[in-house]
Amino acid sequence: MLVLGIVDIIGTVAFAVSGVLVGIRNRLDLFGIYVLAMATASGGGIIRDIVIGREVPVFFVQWRYFAAITVTMIVTCLLYTMVNRVMSFIVLADAIGLGVFTITATYKAMEYGLPLLGIVFAGVITGVGGGILRDIMVNEIPLIFRSEIYAIPSIIGSLLFYFMDGRISLSINIYLCVGVVFAIRMISVKLRLHLPVISRKDTGKPTGGNNRRNFRM
Repeated sequence: MLVLGIVDIIGTVAFAVSGVLVGIRNRLDLFGIYVLAMATASGGGIIRDIVIGREVPVFFVQWRYFAAITVTMIVTCLLYTMVNRVMSFIVLADAIGLGVFTITATYKAMEYGLPLLGIVFAGVITGVGGGILRDIMVNEIPLIFRSEIYAIPSIIGSLLFYFMDGRISLSINIYLCVGVVFAIRMISVKLRLHLPVISRKDTGKPTGGNNRRNFRM
């Protein structure tokens, strides 16, 4: 489908941009930046195809993804000096990629006849997969494992797409659900919403073999 193909390329480009910017921020060389962009942009799609049972991931058989990532890397590097707020662009690009890959994976999982649990799992793991690879490669804790609202928008978008399927046109459903995931992610960043974090704080030195600890949210 043309709409799905276009949206998939948009997600690929968005994740490639975030990979390039993270690579530049971490002072990688050009090859390192390219590898990071490639892993970030292709990771979600490869995971999607493995989950749904495709024999060969589409990334390895369709040149347009490789071309899109390569062009995006070159353009982003050339325009980097014009970007004053790198972190804002990373968050923006990542949110777009999250929304697109979540919904395209959800649609593909539904096509392959997976049950609801499998559909949502495929959508979420695909949406967050590229970001996880990117962060691990630069020795950072992936966003999904921090307190930030990251996987929740993906879950909501996947469920919304599933339950709206057949009630509205496919094109509208895709754009709507991508927009929902993107909006929830960006609103959570803007308002600094986060999940509770349990941290351990020692209130005193252990006495007589007893160690007193407080746990706070």
